Amino acid sequence: MKKIALVTYQKLPNLTNDDRLLLDYLLHHDITAQAEMWDAREVVWESFDAIILRSCWDYHLRPEEFANWIDGLDKIGAPLWNLPRVVKWNMDKTYLRTLAAQGISIASSISIEKSTPAHLKKVLDAQGWKKAVVKPTISASAFQTWVATVENAESHQNIVDEMLTRTGVIIQEFVDEIQTIGEWSFIFFNKNFSHAVLKRAKAGDFRVQQEHGGYCEIKIPDAAFVKQAKSIVDSIAEPLLYARVDAVERNGELTLMELELIEPVLFLSYHPLALQRFAEAIIAGVGR
Repeated sequence: MKKIALVTYQKLPNLTNDDRLLLDYLLHHDITAQAEMWDAREVVWESFDAIILRSCWDYHLRPEEFANWIDGLDKIGAPLWNLPRVVKWNMDKTYLRTLAAQGISIASSISIEKSTPAHLKKVLDAQGWKKAVVKPTISASAFQTWVATVENAESHQNIVDEMLTRTGVIIQEFVDEIQTIGEWSFIFFNKNFSHAVLKRAKAGDFRVQQEHGGYCEIKIPDAAFVKQAKSIVDSIAEPLLYARVDAVERNGELTLMELELIEPVLFLSYHPLALQRFAEAIIAGVGR
């Protein structure tokens, strides 16, 4: 019987409700799946036939330690999904610049390296933005993500200065459609489209994550949107066990907000075939 690890973190030692759905399904296909915390020292990672990152949701708080752990798995040839080089590339949101250089539409943004001085008001004025989202380049679940405006930029300069002592920062044009239309999440397994949800923020907020009061519903997107989302996934040369394309509809096209390749929520309980499709992708990967 094959054995796989579903990787989580200390606050979710038993996985998310979504990921626990996988356990019985995989067991019926002669695969034993178990939760393992990524920073647990006693785990023998090379004993697994596959290691699948799921809810390791503190990696952005300990990026160097997490990256070293990924490197360690790569060194011993442990079968990590997604692949180590993909995970490390996707950790830092400056990957968006690479995708933009390939012609993919992304929300307009300015990346500022750690310890580099940056004057928030001057950035907004230079770009002609009245409002922007500020966030660390390594972040998850809207961690330290906030809205800057022309009016509050000077009074919030100290926040930017403090952030830049610890991390790089992205200043991104505020996308109004997040609040008016919502943000799409397109889910792919082995680069094949599975399902999509439309996420919305609570009234007065811009964050669509459930922990910030956001909510979502299963939706059938236009075929043109699925095609565009797939082109984003296909821009990655390496194989992908899973991918989530977070994008906003603007003027009939998708604008990419994030390409989630590390530990995204996959909304397995929202679609009747989602669990089966993810499990089949895992089974095929373990078989290879």
